[in-house]
Amino acid sequence: MLASCSAGISSIESENNVYPTNAISGTDANGAIESKQLLYDPVYESTSVDLNISDNVSTKTSVEETVEKVYDSVVSISATSVSSIGAGSGVLFAKDDTLGLSYIVTCFHVVKGYLSYEVTLSNGETYSAEYVGGYPDYDLAILSIEKTDLTYASIYSNSDSLKLGSTVVAIGNPLGTLPGSVSSGVVSYVNRRVQTDDYTYQTLIQTDVAINSGNSGGGLFNTAGALIGIVNAKYSASGIEGLSFAVPSKNVIETVEEVLSTAKYDTANKVWSSGYVRGDYEYGFTISLGVYQTGSGWNRTQSYVYYVSDVESNSTYTGTELKKSDIVKSIKVDYSDESKEDYLYTVNTNEDVNKWLYSLELDLDDTLYFTVTRDNQEQTIMVDVCQFIYSI
Repeated sequence: MLASCSAGISSIESENNVYPTNAISGTDANGAIESKQLLYDPVYESTSVDLNISDNVSTKTSVEETVEKVYDSVVSISATSVSSIGAGSGVLFAKDDTLGLSYIVTCFHVVKGYLSYEVTLSNGETYSAEYVGGYPDYDLAILSIEKTDLTYASIYSNSDSLKLGSTVVAIGNPLGTLPGSVSSGVVSYVNRRVQTDDYTYQTLIQTDVAINSGNSGGGLFNTAGALIGIVNAKYSASGIEGLSFAVPSKNVIETVEEVLSTAKYDTANKVWSSGYVRGDYEYGFTISLGVYQTGSGWNRTQSYVYYVSDVESNSTYTGTELKKSDIVKSIKVDYSDESKEDYLYTVNTNEDVNKWLYSLELDLDDTLYFTVTRDNQEQTIMVDVCQFIYSI
């Protein structure tokens, strides 16, 4: 199992006569439902940012020379909430001279759940940072600071073309107390599909670079000085070393372009409405396998059912009256694209309903019809698939 610098496990509460089992537990496809807000009327506004995209492949430049090129583009991040403090790393990648802002890419799990952020540059200067937006699917987020004329990383255009065995350099803030730490290694594998500690999957760059908590969000560079990935995870198990991972630069480019084009900056209050990836949706609920119990004593009967074990308060499913403890009998998919054939799925406890749900390739404005049993009454609940943004 992969471990990031922060992780959480959400518990499932029993309600009425439905009880969770250890067999199957549904969760959101991104492992980040609690960080989402619904945006019914998206506003698309661009900021004036030019990304420095690099086609430069690794060269015979030494690690020392590589570090000299990119060192000042890496920052340390401190995150604070009411009850906790977190730390991570980030990479300066662009600026907006009109707004007087510089942008930092980091990991979503570094900023998730916190209220305020501080960014410390390589020279020790510290600035308050604002959350611009993010995309948990790729574990990426963007912060901004009121400072320009800094060192910005170029982003490698084609991380799919990385060569196995090529030298890479990581710079970050291991343990949250050692900013500016440098480590190096090689590319061990390109596009490795791995399971993370929230049971979702990501396709990542695998390296043997020494990585620790606090490195998350830091830069992984090739010897040409181009950012090839954002460090986000390591394999954490006794006796295992040299298994670390980074989000590929192609995902970084896609995310920062989308987030910056959908974020809206309030110049008066100097805050952002969260940028997001257009076309992305989220279910906003958890379906689990449980035991349905009726009667008592000798007349008691039990059966396995799929039931709604959690509904996120910000999801459309709350607004459409899908509720905790609803027993799901069937789900009908009504596609807005007339070329697609509508489909009715009848729930079978011998199958994984969540696997089916998350295999759906839905579009915004598609509709799902849930047939559920609640208080021994069957009803059908309509849910429209809507655009979501990821707030914190």
